[in-house]
Amino acid sequence: MNKICQLLGIKIPIIHEPLHTLTNGKMIASISETGALGILGINAGYSIKPDATTGVSTPIFQQQLGRIENHSILDAMQERNLMNEQIDQALAHTFRPFGMEIASSCSNPQEDHTAMELVELMRKRRITIALFEGFGKTISKNWVDLLHFNGIKIMQVINKIDDIKKVNEHGIDIIICKNRIKLKEFVKASGKTPVLAGDDITNPNILTDSLKKGAQGVFLKTIFSVTQESPVSTKIKKQIINADKQKLVTFKMNSYQIYSLPGRLPNKLNEMYNHGVNTNDIFNAAKGYQGLINGMMYGNLEAGYTDIAADINHLKTCKSIAQAVNNISNNIN
Repeated sequence: MNKICQLLGIKIPIIHEPLHTLTNGKMIASISETGALGILGINAGYSIKPDATTGVSTPIFQQQLGRIENHSILDAMQERNLMNEQIDQALAHTFRPFGMEIASSCSNPQEDHTAMELVELMRKRRITIALFEGFGKTISKNWVDLLHFNGIKIMQVINKIDDIKKVNEHGIDIIICKNRIKLKEFVKASGKTPVLAGDDITNPNILTDSLKKGAQGVFLKTIFSVTQESPVSTKIKKQIINADKQKLVTFKMNSYQIYSLPGRLPNKLNEMYNHGVNTNDIFNAAKGYQGLINGMMYGNLEAGYTDIAADINHLKTCKSIAQAVNNISNNIN
């Protein structure tokens, strides 16, 4: 049996990469119902628009959402309560496994109150799969021990082959490799720890090739972002489907390379990047994650940006999640 499927209790080794605020319980349930794995991202279900059904998801508006020093939008209790709402939504639509993203740049869990609140929520709600986001830092043994003590399996994007030995010694369960060129080396270095091919790809031939190189599954973002169930703006979905990959603009924020549809803000960020501006300054120029929300959720590329795959030419239609997963599954099989 496929190691990833066995470890996570799923049927298809397709793992959803959450895009910060742009996930919600219903979307994640739809992914997991196909036999793949949906993951609730940071601040899942967040909205600055009034919500008649709950006050949790309508915090006081801030001009900049998500600061360099904490990588978050909400305070600990708001984020925990909002995530609890999304778990309720997911469980109303599926009994299949789904995961949660735990984000922390601290090596000691006790120093990150928000992340600890979410781990406690996972324990109480019996969510047993975590995507750990370390913002460029590999997960510490303290974090691994805490999550494992609470019955939680852990996956993380590892950027350097040299870091694989360290996370293996810490006891990580799944390694995610976003470097397609070095995927074979990652698989070899990982030993018995299964590897997900994490390069955000829409080309089915490349997905198939990733499995031939030894990956046990795929970790995908954009394919899910343009599905009918995704909270991404309908306007942006159409632009992504009709976009030419040659016209995308790119820049780096924190430790990540981002590809965006062109627009006033993305073009400015691209220019800053090309002139060697510090990636933290680029993040601040984008108004933190508010820029992502402006672009992806509200379709405003004057004050926002998008975070999409570099090879978007292979996306032709806006499918349902079930159709998208079935299409990927048929190709990678």
